[in-house]
Amino acid sequence: MGLGILATLVGLLFIFDAGYARSIQSSGSPIPGEFRMQAIYLLASLVVYGIAANIPLNWYQKAAPWLWGATLMCLALVDVIGHEQNEAKRWIKLGPITFQPSEFAKLTVILMLAAVFANRTKWKPKPYRDWSEYLDRNAMPKLKRSWPWWSALAGVVLVEAGKDLGTAAVLLLIILTMFVAGGVSWRSMVLVAALLAVVTVGVVTKQPYRVDRIKNHWQRWNKNVVDDVGFQTTQAERGAAEGKIIGHGIGNGQVKQIIPAPTTDFIMATIAEETGLVGSAVVIALLAGICARLLAMSQRAPDRFGALILAGSAGWIGVQTCTNVMMANATLPAIGIPIPFISSGGSSLIALWLMLGVSQSALVGFREEREVTHANRPHRRWHWWSRFSRA
Repeated sequence: MGLGILATLVGLLFIFDAGYARSIQSSGSPIPGEFRMQAIYLLASLVVYGIAANIPLNWYQKAAPWLWGATLMCLALVDVIGHEQNEAKRWIKLGPITFQPSEFAKLTVILMLAAVFANRTKWKPKPYRDWSEYLDRNAMPKLKRSWPWWSALAGVVLVEAGKDLGTAAVLLLIILTMFVAGGVSWRSMVLVAALLAVVTVGVVTKQPYRVDRIKNHWQRWNKNVVDDVGFQTTQAERGAAEGKIIGHGIGNGQVKQIIPAPTTDFIMATIAEETGLVGSAVVIALLAGICARLLAMSQRAPDRFGALILAGSAGWIGVQTCTNVMMANATLPAIGIPIPFISSGGSSLIALWLMLGVSQSALVGFREEREVTHANRPHRRWHWWSRFSRA
């Protein structure tokens, strides 16, 4: 929790920094609206965290399929009653509350797959004499066994249908992370990768603007592109380059005044320009520390379901952080992915803290197991030379 609080506070600092100049120009107030809303979302996130952390882990295991089913329903409703913004439907608006179901899908798909893999045994093909017996004894059970994959893929398809290819890609990578952690065979992984390669080409080429975005990204510094579709990426790249090692100092950046979304998807451009390579490395190391902590605890968790949740959560933060940083430094084209805990956005922040709450519930089981083990272990006085003594 401590690293999460620190990361969120760093995010609040740079949300204020990246938005105050534009806020003064538009409303005359030095306090950006994004900063006020993020502070409110932080309070709500801490409440959600406290509730989620005190729910027993076995409840999540029982509720996981239902939570994923509810998520799929919300993702389907986005296309019907979704709130449209920037020619994309990604939000559901219920009175004064607007939320993005795809952010919560990242958590619920982890819970669903963790519940499936926690009780799954290794697949053993059965002998068969002819083709019909093969279908009956192997093919059909294997197809039934793969239903979580098709269910998870349905979520990715629904997110992509809302013209949110970036979030769909991150969700897909989280699913693949869960496959690796869950022990899916490499043969199945290769088949899945081949299928995804074909599907990805089809998804990208079905929308001409996506193909144009990729083509223009590699030509972003051409005079016909640099001030048009390549403007946001080139300016972020320029700001990071001008920040050099230690940056121009907090508050002294220029990129935040000219690019769209300076407090959300491209907040790393301001961080890199004002704090340089050093500050950017500190922010990335902070998020890497959260990943490392989750991974370390997943290795020691006594419950397989909890271990898979912790590993999947680490994959979520790692994948999304890498995607955002690569987008901000122009390795990838602009695909609208926030950096965890740092970028402004209520749904993203609440979903992340909800994930930390569920992870904390898994850690409570680890601590209880450790206390029982320690209590039953015979007391032995430790001496420094005991490390050299023979058993």
